[in-house]
Amino acid sequence: MPVLIIDDEADQASINTGGNRELDLLLGEDEEEDEDGENAPSTTNALIRQILQRAPMAGYVAYTATPFANILINPNAVDRQVGLDLFPKDFVIQLPRPAGYTGTEELFGVGAMDREALRQVPETDSAALRGPGGRRRRSAEITLGEAKLTLPGSLTDAVLAFCIAGGIRTLRCRASGGTLNSHTMLVHFSPRKADQFRIAEAISTQVSLWRAALGQGQDLRPMLTAAWRDQRTGVDAPADDDAIVSSALEVLGSLVVLVLNSDTGEELDYEEKPGRHIIAVGGNRLSRGLTLEGLTISYFLRTATMCDTLLQMARWYGFRHGYGDLIRIWTTDGIARWFGELALVEQAMRDSIQALDRAGRRPDQMAIRLRAHSDLLLTSRNKGNMADRQKDSWSGNHPQTVILPLGEPAKLQQNLQLTASLVSRLAPTDHAHGGLLAHDIEPGTIADYLRAYEVHDDIVAFRPHPLADWIMSRAEAGELTDWTVFVASPEDRKQVDLGGVPVGLVERRRTSSESIGTLLDPRHEGVDLPLGPGGYRREGGAYDAEAMRRARPSTQGLLIIYPLDPACLGSESIVDSVIALGLSLPHTSDSGTEWIVNSGVPLG
Repeated sequence: MPVLIIDDEADQASINTGGNRELDLLLGEDEEEDEDGENAPSTTNALIRQILQRAPMAGYVAYTATPFANILINPNAVDRQVGLDLFPKDFVIQLPRPAGYTGTEELFGVGAMDREALRQVPETDSAALRGPGGRRRRSAEITLGEAKLTLPGSLTDAVLAFCIAGGIRTLRCRASGGTLNSHTMLVHFSPRKADQFRIAEAISTQVSLWRAALGQGQDLRPMLTAAWRDQRTGVDAPADDDAIVSSALEVLGSLVVLVLNSDTGEELDYEEKPGRHIIAVGGNRLSRGLTLEGLTISYFLRTATMCDTLLQMARWYGFRHGYGDLIRIWTTDGIARWFGELALVEQAMRDSIQALDRAGRRPDQMAIRLRAHSDLLLTSRNKGNMADRQKDSWSGNHPQTVILPLGEPAKLQQNLQLTASLVSRLAPTDHAHGGLLAHDIEPGTIADYLRAYEVHDDIVAFRPHPLADWIMSRAEAGELTDWTVFVASPEDRKQVDLGGVPVGLVERRRTSSESIGTLLDPRHEGVDLPLGPGGYRREGGAYDAEAMRRARPSTQGLLIIYPLDPACLGSESIVDSVIALGLSLPHTSDSGTEWIVNSGVPLG
């Protein structure tokens, strides 16, 4: 009988973290001893391979949102007892991005800046939640400052924001004649169950104190009004402020706090108990596969060492129809920076999978490139040990300065003077698509500019000197010979003089101390193409920057200069403008030969 195996969350337990027994036994080796040795595949992996080997007709489909480990399996790995490993040799399919999906770009990219979706948790609050002794603390009691069972300021703000979000969602449902089915807040800061019980108790106690105050006639409306004012940026208000605060008070009076771990047995019960406002406190149960319905507010302090683990813990991705503007994420400076860079890691993987499909090649015929993250591993070392690091290439990519040297005035001044000199020489006069264009630029001019541009010491994706060297090597091969420079200049913003040319300042906000998340506006990658940005749109109307790069001739490169408003970045006393850069690059003949690739796959 034909067998189809569908392996959900296939990058978790199914990856071989053991070894493979050689097809030919070494001379004099005892086979029975070898079966119990260290060379055997890990258990789950071996059992799946055993099923596939026994079935005369079998298909295996691995399914996961974080396929880094699956892609990095060696396609040639074989064990003499259970056969070939689980490398996706026939196909890798990227599921189409559905309309209404909220992903990394929506939460950590340009759009998220407008509504201030990210909120920073001070280190003092994070340390207070860990309690005396940090992770070694085992008491169920939490002591923060002088008072017991008192929430730190950032967590208090997050709980109040949850009440506001619930109040707004309730009003929207009433206006449409419906009812609110589910509404959830995520609190995830530790894998330890003792920590989870402590924080859940602290939240419950604070909520009880607020309710007692209401019962004694105290007016909590000013507190919730302040919370609403702090959250209202980018929110479509369904009623006036008084109605929203009144609705939030109803949420405060009815919300429940649940601890989700292996000890509690508590479930979310969305279908059995609809309409609840739930604050879910947990750890590993919140890390993979669990859907938090109606999730608006996340308080996330859980650190990780791997990209796939961090992405799996981000339960805020998904479909947020009718309340996407209410999503807020409280996290630390460092974690926010990690997520901002993850947007580029994910995009590079998607681009490489699409390149494989366009080339009509199987995954075992052409490597899928994975961008390295500056701080995190793509997956655990024992899952990704088949990966090779290759020299840099930016074929079909869009490197950008998502980390800026905001604490280094000399670098900011150097970049401003350098850019003013370039703009003065190029004298862009072609106004289009919210900026100024200069055409027919020599690749040497771009390379020289990049080599003089100063970056943050920790930047990975945008390294000027290797980029400049790569551009010149491609120019010698007859590619990237014709450049356009685009200076973003919104008309309705504050203007400054840049090399004798008045330009409007672009607004970007920090997602961490020195990171701005995503810099590039997708439409800008098509400003020099014949069809313009409007010719490249996804279903639903969003600009498709990937399609723009695919349409870009191999000879044509685009340098995008963003003069950022220093007031939005806290650097207004240093420079008139913070210069950030992005490139939109075509697919070149060295495509598929660099970055992190599978060591057993040809570099197509």
